[in-house]
Amino acid sequence: MKSLIKKAALIALLSSVLPAQAAIQSWQVSGQVDSGHFNGTQYNGQFSFDDAGLLSSGTELLNLSSLNFNFGGSLFNLGTPALADATAVFQDGVFTGIEWSVDATNPAIGFSLITGWSDSSDAFFAYDTPLGLSGSGNLTYTLSAVPEPTQSSLVFMGLGLIGYIVTRRQSK
Repeated sequence: MKSLIKKAALIALLSSVLPAQAAIQSWQVSGQVDSGHFNGTQYNGQFSFDDAGLLSSGTELLNLSSLNFNFGGSLFNLGTPALADATAVFQDGVFTGIEWSVDATNPAIGFSLITGWSDSSDAFFAYDTPLGLSGSGNLTYTLSAVPEPTQSSLVFMGLGLIGYIVTRRQSK
């Protein structure tokens, strides 16, 4: 009986810990144009992706599951015509930024979010218009608050704790 209780407690604890390793990550991005025609214009947004497929080796691209980006008074999202899908880029498991380019023909200004080389600290924003007005700016990425544990995780942790207490009492 003791062995069965110990196994149940171990399974409950493992099942509450394992799902927490891969999850939807939500990030904020912001910055300001520091050169060109739109100098001083601010931009910001938020995006999310599921990191379950992340192997933490080499260069990895994860498609974004949501994206909202404000620039020049306009809102851009995953439905905005773009040159390629918006992706979160990782280098050996380290987030380096978003890779996303909006076409300059629709809207009348094109821009790109460009990833950093080894991390997101050197990521940047660049824009161009059909009239040749161009410039760039910085990007700052911030991981949103970690979500609270799910109710099922809390139940499993509670069951594991009860199993541990029962096992200790029976061994005394």
